Amino acid sequence: MVVLLSTSCQHDSATAPPGGGTYASAASYEEFLTAGQAEANTDENAREAARLAYAEEVLRHKSTRQLPSHLRRRRYQALKMLHAYRTAGQVAPPDTGPQPTLLDEHGRPAALGYLLQQTGRPDLQQQLDSQYRHAPISSINDAALRHWVRMSGLTVEECALIQGAR
Repeated sequence: MVVLLSTSCQHDSATAPPGGGTYASAASYEEFLTAGQAEANTDENAREAARLAYAEEVLRHKSTRQLPSHLRRRRYQALKMLHAYRTAGQVAPPDTGPQPTLLDEHGRPAALGYLLQQTGRPDLQQQLDSQYRHAPISSINDAALRHWVRMSGLTVEECALIQGAR
């Protein structure tokens, strides 16, 4: 069972994700929306859930062969948590339009904030949200965050994709 799970996360993706490249672009996400995965006129929660589904798909198809096994396991767990967050129906839509956030205006965690919470770092989530309220993760210079990203099996770019940073 474990071999099957890790194989699904680490296969070599000979084909690029929808829209080309490794990460989602605005154009590829729009293609994803119009391809029947979500309708363009859905409410904000559904649009955010569709965006996260797209991010999850891109990340699951990325090769992880270069990662040590303990980071592949953590990455798998993070993607499993992201899937649970997205499918639980409690997705926090962006409260400020295109600006990224870790907590919405009601204190509900956004996707990346949820991963911080679920991996035992709600303190880091709160600290970053208060200090860098609408900053993309790639612009946050925080040692604890860099350490969390390194140990998650994800990259800063992949966390930005989950965060929805543009």
